[in-house]
Parts: sequence; C-alpha cells; structure tokens
Amino acid sequence: MIRVVTLDSFDEKQISKLCQTLYTAFGVGSEHSDQKEVPAGMSEPLDAEKLLADIKGVRAYEDDKVLFVTSRKLKERELPGGKAPTTGYALYNQNRAIISTHGHKDFEASFKPIARNALQQIGHLWGLHHCLDPRCAMYPPWTPSFNAGEPSFCSFCRDKSEQKLRLAKS
Repeated sequence: MIRVVTLDSFDEKQISKLCQTLYTAFGVGSEHSDQKEVPAGMSEPLDAEKLLADIKGVRAYEDDKVLFVTSRKLKERELPGGKAPTTGYALYNQNRAIISTHGHKDFEASFKPIARNALQQIGHLWGLHHCLDPRCAMYPPWTPSFNAGEPSFCSFCRDKSEQKLRLAKS
C-alpha cells in the first residue's frame, strides 16, 4: 500500500488523482491516509532527510510505502558537483519519501511533473535506480526534459518495479 500524507492543504481531487496515478504505475493500493503538521522548529527550506526522520504518528504497516507531499521548499542538497535543487527525496530501499510542489503555482497545470516526481521517489523506495530512457519517470530529475515527460515507467523499469513488488509480497 502506498500511503500519501499531506503536510499542507491540497485540493482533495488532485491528491486523489495522484493516488490513482500511483496505483496505475505500481499496481498496488494508494490512498490519502492523513494530513500531518511539519514538526515544530522546522523552517523553510525543509531538510527532507531530517523531516522524514522526525515526523511521527503516521499510521502504516511494515510493508507500506509513505509519500509525504508538501508545498514548501526543500533544502538544496550538497553533491560532489555543487548544490542541487531538491524537489523530492526518498530513503532508498526503505519506506518513506517526500515530494515538494514548491515552484509549481497550480497543481492541476503542473500535474505531470509532480506525479513524475512522486513515481520516481516511490520507485527509489522499491530500490529502482535512475534510468537512461528520457521517457521514464526514473530518468534523472535534474535534466531539462524531466518535467516534460509523462508520469510513467519505461518497460524495463516497469518490469523491475513489478519484480520488486512480487518479492515484497512473498
């Protein structure tokens, strides 16, 4: 089950559409489970890694994946090549990820890049790596074409995600 937890107010229709997109991509249930507050003392830009560690009280089972959604800016990450903007972050091969809609003024008009980001972060939770196919949601998000793509996987990443899901169920 993919549990979507919002950290800010969003239009419920848009969150439902996001859950449906996640269901279509992964073939497992997806629901808007809750709305939580950002822990006290955290200011913008939010440290994604700290936020995922500090947020408490999310109702989920051991094999559930939890996707937090915020409209707030996430702190840039330090990479070997310099700082990189962060629109999402996942605890690789674990159970928690976050995406930010910051920079997208209208959720509906920006649905494709937001959903593509969500697919990528959930893909990382299931152990998927970045993909070389620019049409795939696992394509690196720092590339100029990332936001133009559809929220879907290439056949290779689709097969890999299905394998990971089958292993998780057994």
